[in-house]
Amino acid sequence: MQRVTRNTSLTVLAVLAAPLLLIASDQTNFTGSWKLDPARSPSARGATVTVNIKQQAGTITYDRSMKREDGKVEEAHFTCSIGKECVYDENGHKAKVSFWFDGPALMILKTKGPKDDATTERKLSLSPDGKTLNVEFTNLDLDKSGKPETLVFVKQPPLTAAVQ
Repeated sequence: MQRVTRNTSLTVLAVLAAPLLLIASDQTNFTGSWKLDPARSPSARGATVTVNIKQQAGTITYDRSMKREDGKVEEAHFTCSIGKECVYDENGHKAKVSFWFDGPALMILKTKGPKDDATTERKLSLSPDGKTLNVEFTNLDLDKSGKPETLVFVKQPPLTAAVQ
């Protein structure tokens, strides 16, 4: 009797876990180095922005480097697993970040930063050919219109071993 119950439990667990595995394997992969396209991102106001994303086994590593028009460089990064709340470091200021998938889009929510820091949401989506990354950015504290700012990034070719 105990063996039947154990086998039944394992079967039920496998049936319940199968949809989660299918969803996880069906997620869009955002891995790559992405450079801001200034011609398609006028709201960037002359900034040069590079985003590096590494997506692996339900974990995202996100690094952003932005050189503003005045020459000031700002860095931001996090490593986080889906469904977790993790530390987001933006120029030494700590906040919290979490992410989830909304269909093929990757949603990133930054909260709980220092005083006067904005709660922001980013919606990342890839073009069908995977060469363009659109980032819809919304400041949830200030943007009452609900209209996000959109930045467009172009995927950079990977460095070859000879170049490194």
